[in-house]
Amino acid sequence: MRLVAGEHGTGRLWALGERIALRYRDGGRLSWVEPVTVVEDTPACVALYLAMGTPLKLPVGRDGVPIPRTLPYEAREALPWRLGDGVWRDTSVLWLARPGAAHAIGIFWRGADWAFLGWYIDLQAPLRRTAVGFDTEDHLLDVVVAPDRSWRWKDEDELAAAVRLGRFTHAEAAAIRAEGEAVIGAVARRAWPFDAGWEHWRPDPRWSLSTMPAAWDSDERIQASVTDD
Repeated sequence: MRLVAGEHGTGRLWALGERIALRYRDGGRLSWVEPVTVVEDTPACVALYLAMGTPLKLPVGRDGVPIPRTLPYEAREALPWRLGDGVWRDTSVLWLARPGAAHAIGIFWRGADWAFLGWYIDLQAPLRRTAVGFDTEDHLLDVVVAPDRSWRWKDEDELAAAVRLGRFTHAEAAAIRAEGEAVIGAVARRAWPFDAGWEHWRPDPRWSLSTMPAAWDSDERIQASVTDD
């Protein structure tokens, strides 16, 4: 794995086809790690591909069994956990993020026939560039956008629970929701990336599944955040 010099004032940029780690943190602790392939890394857009069948790191209990996502948020937060091994199943995803934006937009396809399922607005902290890829923090609230561009909020109950537990303040939760509303506005206007034809993108057929970088749990940071010029 290597970093290549950037030309646009964002620090070091990853090259097309690089295998890196997209890592999510919870209170500073790594809580989810996806090995992804770089599709684009520019001051305008970071695009990362997560293929169906990719091995990843996810929260597991002391017995090594993945913690069910169906558990209520407060119950999940009360459980002791560690990172264990898992697999990304059923779908392939292209994650798109703009520098400094507090969200990423996932384009989802199902199975080997690449049936387009729609977009997924993942509200999260702006990407932070690291020695092994990018870090972020999930903000829990999401927006699901169907292929016809109809949309719905997802996990409003989780954000409310996180406020009760003190993870977010009421003001922070309001800012998270406002970020989602801004992206919903982009859906209605058919603004980027809902106008860019990314749903027709396909990976290089020569690419194999990404594997976890050797130093996936490194704490070395490259810069505070991915920002505009």
